[in-house]
Amino acid sequence: MQITLIETKRLARRADPQTSHEAAARVHEFKAGHHIKILTALRRLGQAGAEQVASLAGIDSYAARKRLPELERLGYVRVVDGATRKTSTGRHERIWAAV
Repeated sequence: MQITLIETKRLARRADPQTSHEAAARVHEFKAGHHIKILTALRRLGQAGAEQVASLAGIDSYAARKRLPELERLGYVRVVDGATRKTSTGRHERIWAAV
């Protein structure tokens, strides 16, 4: 599966510590991998929340929540209108589907 990434967003601010700049420089190393894992999981699940996607994809829930909107902007996933589910902590999260 090939994903075209066209997001160019500043990932570290000038005043951020050096460690933040180093981390920002390495994002490209794992971002595309996360996108592929998330899309694969969503295609398998059909519709799911970020927590479910993360579990199947083998990534952290935070990473899935960060990457899903990126994939939406790129046209690979969509939010299922009005659909939510409760997470393991009892909060509501949106439901996503692959396009």
